[in-house]
Amino acid sequence: METDQKLPISYADKTELIIPEFGSTPAIPLDVSAIKEGESRLIEAKVVNGGTYNELEYTFNEGYRQAKRHLSVIGYQITQAKKAQRAAKSKAILDEYPDFLKDSKLKDNATVRDAYLERQSDYVTSQDRIDMLTALECLIEGKIKVFENVCRYMKKQMDITIRSGIDSNKYVGR
Repeated sequence: METDQKLPISYADKTELIIPEFGSTPAIPLDVSAIKEGESRLIEAKVVNGGTYNELEYTFNEGYRQAKRHLSVIGYQITQAKKAQRAAKSKAILDEYPDFLKDSKLKDNATVRDAYLERQSDYVTSQDRIDMLTALECLIEGKIKVFENVCRYMKKQMDITIRSGIDSNKYVGR
């Protein structure tokens, strides 16, 4: 498995993303082969015709469906990370913060509480997980939007071809 210590998400190979383990949740592999295949064929949409439309649409729809499935998994993991963050926050504020205030000359206010939380490793780890998953969610949403737009474009191109009455298979530009 190829890993890069700088990246929170790694590739097992070029067709699988791995979301690292978190708490009791094991590492989650996300197969991205259909997404990669769809992305590799995006340029073909530029010259879509009656002979290539069905296959291209199928390829893009498979990538779209795979991306939507992954978006669901990522959304659930964000929810789990937020739950872990709330638990870490409540533990820190209710159990440890009062002792911190007794030993400190600081007075209780929102700024001090926030600073205290930023020193709690469980809280920071869960926030890092939320940030990583949110970035991954944005990436996948972008891929979904691309698939939607390219399918819309291809459909318009096919409508133009059909309305023109010209058989694109007979006329080839030089």
